[in-house]
Amino acid sequence: MTTDASRDSVAVTPRPIGSLWLIPLTLGVVSVITGLLALFWPGETVLVVAVLFGVQLLVVGVLRLLQAFLRPGAGTGIRVVDGILGVLFVAVGVLCLRDVMQTVAVLALLLGLVWLVGGMLELVGALAEGPPARWTGATVLSLLTGLVSVVGGLVILAYPGLSLGALAILLGIFLVVYGVAAIVQAFRLRTP
Repeated sequence: MTTDASRDSVAVTPRPIGSLWLIPLTLGVVSVITGLLALFWPGETVLVVAVLFGVQLLVVGVLRLLQAFLRPGAGTGIRVVDGILGVLFVAVGVLCLRDVMQTVAVLALLLGLVWLVGGMLELVGALAEGPPARWTGATVLSLLTGLVSVVGGLVILAYPGLSLGALAILLGIFLVVYGVAAIVQAFRLRTP
């Protein structure tokens, strides 16, 4: 017969459901591979990302335009919104593909903002765990990736005229560090 205390101790230590550890593992492996590609081919990486961004906007725009005309049961308001968004996405996609270097500059600034805000949030989340004596390995990894992210974001925002190669190398380093941290976290989730 189990006591209330033994049932409570079991309820306090939940286990990850199924194979959730595969999510950070996959994210980590993809991040490391992408980071290494960026480090080995910095110029090409940035240009490919800019072109893919422009192509993605074009595809989304065309799909929105098709939705505006072909969506069954949609009201006039929804069709008009889809049409306007479709034209907007197509126009911005064409501009991105027309001047890839300008696209790279805008993407660099957005990347800098995302890294800065994301890194600060990760640092705040890790520091909310309590004093350093209570920190776990996951907390230390969050602090490390948050710090790398904040520094990378500040560098990009402070020096927006960085060469494409320097930007790709910074991106590559960030992705490798982030990927390794995610892989370590995945294996920590997997072990009982």
